[in-house]
Amino acid sequence: MKKFITYLPLAILFIIGITFSFAQQNQTTSTSGPEVESLKNRISELENKLQNVENVEKMELAAKLADANARLANAEFGKLERDLRDSNHKWLTGWILFFLAIIAVAGRALWLQFKSKADQLVEDEVEKSLNGFKKAVEQVNTLKNELRILRKVQAASMLEATFQPDFGSELGYPKENEERREVALKELSEETLLDVFGEKKYLLAVRHKAAEVLASKSPPLISPLLELLNSAIDPDSDITTEIGQNRLRNSVSLLVEIETPETYEGLTKFLNRLLTENPKHKDLFLTWTVFSLAYVSIKLNKRESASILRRTIPYLDVRSDEDQALKNLVRLFDIFNEPTGIKEILNHHAADRMPEVETRCLELLQKHDPEFANEWRARKETANTQTEESS
Repeated sequence: MKKFITYLPLAILFIIGITFSFAQQNQTTSTSGPEVESLKNRISELENKLQNVENVEKMELAAKLADANARLANAEFGKLERDLRDSNHKWLTGWILFFLAIIAVAGRALWLQFKSKADQLVEDEVEKSLNGFKKAVEQVNTLKNELRILRKVQAASMLEATFQPDFGSELGYPKENEERREVALKELSEETLLDVFGEKKYLLAVRHKAAEVLASKSPPLISPLLELLNSAIDPDSDITTEIGQNRLRNSVSLLVEIETPETYEGLTKFLNRLLTENPKHKDLFLTWTVFSLAYVSIKLNKRESASILRRTIPYLDVRSDEDQALKNLVRLFDIFNEPTGIKEILNHHAADRMPEVETRCLELLQKHDPEFANEWRARKETANTQTEESS
């Protein structure tokens, strides 16, 4: 193509020259025949060369066109190949995902079915084991209940033997061996003693003894004893007659050994009932309830008990051998700064009956009210002098 462009101006100039020569020939008519022939040959050569150039250019163009067409064909084939590959890849991926989804759904269904069966098998085995365990527990509970009943019956017999001598030798606890029997009673469990106390078919004396043992074994278990004491003062109760006055009175004094808030609250409520309800057997319980509450109040520093205890002084039935308990009540009024209580004890119980208690009251009143103490001593000396003179 480049050669064609190069030779094209030469050809154009050559043609122009020939045309010009013909023009001159027509004008001058002097040109010769050999020259014309020479020019024709020259033109023929140039035309051949031009034709060769054109052929070469055409061949080059054809080669380039063929090369371009080949490249275009290759490019289109590569694009087609890529498109086809992408299409096949998408198609194959879609089918693979489809089959995977089917396999997943089917596999999940199979897994769920397998898991359900496995869970059911496990559940069945667990239920079988659980049923067996429940039966074993029921058997153990049955044996425990039977053993508990046997222990309750044995404990009731041992408690009954404490006040029915005939049973003592049969149980292996002779009446003369009281210490051994008491040790055996203390070895009874709290559960067994509570079972005996709660069993209504046993004699009240047996249940009362169980409550006494409970109170001596474990302070938190004084409630059965307090419950029994409250029942004894109910209007329609025959507990005192059945159990005996001495046993019930001793039960009140037993509470002195249990210095707990529960004991204090229980004794306070019991004393309030005795003072407000005026129940049966009030005189039997009042004095020792007062002494027990005074002792526990001092131990627990319950000064609020002083007022209720002072109200009971006129109703106390104090024997001459109970001077120590009365001294303890005097000590309470001294500790809680209640000299009026000391004076009332002096007037109602100590004067001319309990010299030691009288002396102690005067010693304490010398601190709280020395004028009263001095007047008391003066009156006493005057009375003694008059007695001596009259005799």
